[in-house]
Amino acid sequence: MSAVSPMPPIDYQTEPSAYRHWRLSFDGPVATLSLDIDEAGGLRPGYTLKLNSYDLGVDIELHDALNRIRFEHPEIRSVIITGGKDRVFCSGAN
Repeated sequence: MSAVSPMPPIDYQTEPSAYRHWRLSFDGPVATLSLDIDEAGGLRPGYTLKLNSYDLGVDIELHDALNRIRFEHPEIRSVIITGGKDRVFCSGAN
């Protein structure tokens, strides 16, 4: 039986310049969040996120983006959430 190495601790701190899965942009009172998953960006090393699938790392970035919109950009009145891939918006959670 092979030993499984423990998963490294999860860092919940992030910022837009470090996002691997979301693109955030602003145009007047409108913010746009585009889901564009980095397939090699799963939280576990070697874990592939296919067809814009979702894991905790994607959720951490989404949480950060929405809080930044809410607290750092009070001028925003609408948020558009869109897919950054041609074939699919999001295939679901992994």
